[in-house]
Amino acid sequence: MVVVYEFFSNEAIENVITCMHFKVDKVVFFEYYDVRRDKKENVKRFLERYCGVQTVVFQPLPANDLQAVLKAMENEIRYELDQGARFYFDITGGESLILVAFGMLAREYKAPMHIYDIEKDRLIELDSGFDAAVSRELETQEVKLNLESFIGLQGGVINWRQHKGIKGGGDPEFLEDVTKIWRIAGKYTDYWNLFTDFLRKNMVPDQDLSVDKPASQVLNALLTSHTKLHTPAMLNSILDELADEGILLDVNHRYGNYHFRFKNQSIKECIWEGGSILELYTFKLEMETSQDCGVGIHLDWDGVIQDRRGIDVLNEIDVLSIRGNIPTFISCKSGNMSTQQVLHALYELETVASRFGGKYARKVLVTARELGDVYLERAVEMGVEVRPLFLSEESS
Repeated sequence: MVVVYEFFSNEAIENVITCMHFKVDKVVFFEYYDVRRDKKENVKRFLERYCGVQTVVFQPLPANDLQAVLKAMENEIRYELDQGARFYFDITGGESLILVAFGMLAREYKAPMHIYDIEKDRLIELDSGFDAAVSRELETQEVKLNLESFIGLQGGVINWRQHKGIKGGGDPEFLEDVTKIWRIAGKYTDYWNLFTDFLRKNMVPDQDLSVDKPASQVLNALLTSHTKLHTPAMLNSILDELADEGILLDVNHRYGNYHFRFKNQSIKECIWEGGSILELYTFKLEMETSQDCGVGIHLDWDGVIQDRRGIDVLNEIDVLSIRGNIPTFISCKSGNMSTQQVLHALYELETVASRFGGKYARKVLVTARELGDVYLERAVEMGVEVRPLFLSEESS
């Protein structure tokens, strides 16, 4: 039997990283008395479900008594030795008293000791003065995190019932169309949200995906909308460019009538919501470099999806991705934002990333417009990367 001893960390990924890379039969966590039960259950469930660990034990320890700590640890070690087990010390995320005790016991029992660099996903084996080492003795395995397994490890769950069909993601043709729409939206940055809002309110398809409206009706709506789209010129230009890219079909705005057809339902939904194109284009870019990625992800805080009578605490994150062991939480903002809206976006991103990502999570605010220096400074203080995504070489 292979046993790994480690300190139970508040960062969930630190508790499972060894078992994601090596086949382990039993994990013994030494913990202090104030560790929350739900955190332990989340880690235990992950180890058993994804890593094949057969037994998970939690051994509480006093926080300020080295001799008591050593005695408790030695009792565990001697029991495993009597069972003929091989054991190893993982000090990833360990605290001072535990580290001292692990060091003393590793030397006494000539047990290998190691630590993981979570961000680089790199094993660091510590020289114990003898040949035994986890990398040479244990059978390897590779447990790759995806969105569901990572959020589950944090005690949450993805509520797929809230997920919109347009944000299902990976169809290559749709993603190619997203790039085309993004180019046009970027070209008409000051008008795009006004354009999509106008379509949604005034040019609803009469049947299926086709729009037929008298020009007089459209012009009257433009004149009374009190927006920059107060004449047909800009509306017509955007419609024509969408037609050139094959996003809208059968476009005609001559002879006293407006007629066009959305290419498909997904395209209609994408254009219907002005901010969707920024989210979807950001998702497309993240997909290219991540092992798993989602757009419009609803996260349930307690990990239990309630029925219609219950009340769930949910947060929607615009884009969520995983690279190695590191999650990236992305909020997308396409329009002009007031002071309160900018601050709300930053604090909301901080709250969700802290709850579901921990200290290793990356936090990114993607904007279609420049932010002022005061907001950029605030973002830096909060550890949020601000990523302006304008029409540029990224979309060419």
